[in-house]
Amino acid sequence: MAHRPKPPALPVDSLLAKGGNKVGEITEKFADFINTVQFSDLPEYVVHEMERVVLDSIGCAIAGHSTGRGKIAAELAMKLSGPHESTVIGTNDKVSCANAAFANGELMNALDFDAISSVGGHDVPTIVSATLALAESTGASGKDLILANALALEISQRLKSATKGIHIPAPEKDKMIWPAVHGYTTAVLGAVAGASKFLNLDKEQVSEAIGIAGYICPPSTFRKFLDTTPISMIKYGPPGWGAQAGITATLLAEMGYTGDKNLFEGEYCFWRYIGKGEWNMEGVLEDLGSKWLCNQIQYKQYPCGL
Repeated sequence: MAHRPKPPALPVDSLLAKGGNKVGEITEKFADFINTVQFSDLPEYVVHEMERVVLDSIGCAIAGHSTGRGKIAAELAMKLSGPHESTVIGTNDKVSCANAAFANGELMNALDFDAISSVGGHDVPTIVSATLALAESTGASGKDLILANALALEISQRLKSATKGIHIPAPEKDKMIWPAVHGYTTAVLGAVAGASKFLNLDKEQVSEAIGIAGYICPPSTFRKFLDTTPISMIKYGPPGWGAQAGITATLLAEMGYTGDKNLFEGEYCFWRYIGKGEWNMEGVLEDLGSKWLCNQIQYKQYPCGL
């Protein structure tokens, strides 16, 4: 049979091959920040807080085995299994890094005992479970783990602080004003920051990973959770799924999968479709690398529920 020449690429093929768009300013600055910052650039107070939050999160995960939610998550991770890369905390079992991140994120949050970042809220279990899983699977050092967590929490907190929700009054008996839309979508993009560091992605790959993660992050369900009784195991969304999504986005980018590198630009960009009413584009990048937000973390003295 005569050789059949390959047809010329259609315009859409060319767009997909190149990622489909140019890199937006925020994505580019984030990618450069993630790619260039080293452990030696971290202030001592940031290193100290990252050590504390990792230890606290591991303790929360061990305690999470006492809950039905934690047990189910661990069992599912073992059922899905995969290559023996990363440990399900509190067990001797190893599964794929993505499945370990899922289980450990759920375990950390199962008792609502996990640490709270001042801006991001419950972004800690999503981020720390992702970085721990990849640190183990890549044979990273303790310093690598601290750096990855600092980058991840910094990105998540900056994105969260730059957005404001559309607020509506709570019931009359409640004097607080709760946000109409709130959630932990930014934590997935934070997980990408940490994961990208472990995998040594270049700036182009980091940009793709951010663009992928922005399309698979969980919806903002916190307000619905507040108005729902009885509370189910899924609460305000599963941190384990967010961790798994962050790792998946990063691994896809490493393999050549492309994302929306203009994630934060345009009328219908990230802040709009996650349900926010305002977006401070300049504020998200202000003093990036010189003023750190990731160390602003509070720790719970008691678990707050199942």
